[in-house]
Amino acid sequence: MSGVSASTLVIFIASILVAAGVAGTLVATVGDISNSAETKGDAITESIDADFEILNDGGGSKFYTEPDSPPARITFYVRNTGSAALSSEKDDIDVLVNGQYVVSGDLTISSENDVDDGVWAEGEVLQIIVERTDTLSGSGNRLTISAKGTERSLEFAAET
Repeated sequence: MSGVSASTLVIFIASILVAAGVAGTLVATVGDISNSAETKGDAITESIDADFEILNDGGGSKFYTEPDSPPARITFYVRNTGSAALSSEKDDIDVLVNGQYVVSGDLTISSENDVDDGVWAEGEVLQIIVERTDTLSGSGNRLTISAKGTERSLEFAAET
């Protein structure tokens, strides 16, 4: 009789150890999922707070200009429509023209409020000028601006 109870005791202890291992794994997994959801929620909140709109419609005589000597220029305006201030530094605003990244040396960013303190306040309008050594043609051109996870695009015609 003691042989049966000893084997039952061994099986019971083994099942407790397995259950403890499974419970530990579940607790660690749930903790990782919770941290991931919190991080994703914070990123979404930042993205919602960081919103802006391109004010140009892609037309107009001053949007894209090609002077007699390079560089060609794309001049556009963006308004911070989000509920948080953003950085107006060149390294914090990404600009692409037809999918090509524009380096910060080819950007001129200025505030229409004449306040260039590096902060893009709520409701503030920035003028951004992109200088290009090559010229654009046709109507299928695309300008994309990205700041703090928010991205806006504008299609325009390169008519001089």
